[in-house]
Amino acid sequence: MRATTAVAGLLRERRQWRLFFKSWCQTSALRLRSQAWQFRDELRRRGDDLALEETEDALFDLAQQLLPAAPAAEWSAWAELVCEDALARLQEHYADLSREEREALDLSRAWKQDERIVAAGLAEDRVALREAVRGYEQEALTALQNVRSAAKRTGAA
Repeated sequence: MRATTAVAGLLRERRQWRLFFKSWCQTSALRLRSQAWQFRDELRRRGDDLALEETEDALFDLAQQLLPAAPAAEWSAWAELVCEDALARLQEHYADLSREEREALDLSRAWKQDERIVAAGLAEDRVALREAVRGYEQEALTALQNVRSAAKRTGAA
């Protein structure tokens, strides 16, 4: 809530930030999120030290409240970005696996997070979605580390 209040204050104070915000909201959720660092940096300059994720969430909250018909206010677009980020990070690790390691990779524990991700998505619960996606990512990273460790033990890596 602190982040939303800080971003809203910046929007109230400066017409330029309002124009940027509205323009980015009318473009897409990706565009709004990709500009969150600018808001974070301006708020940091003003004494509000927020994480980028907090700033992104605040911008999404405000888009839903102030411009609910804008593309950036669409829950599904925002949720997709969160999931895509995690998958992209995992893909970087997966790309480094050998063919044998890929075949041995067991993501069944990670897939158990799927129900939590779906439930959070249906409930449009941003906090629960981020937690479920983090859980999926952590389980998948553990599986990747396990397959690499096993390959090293057997001398396959």
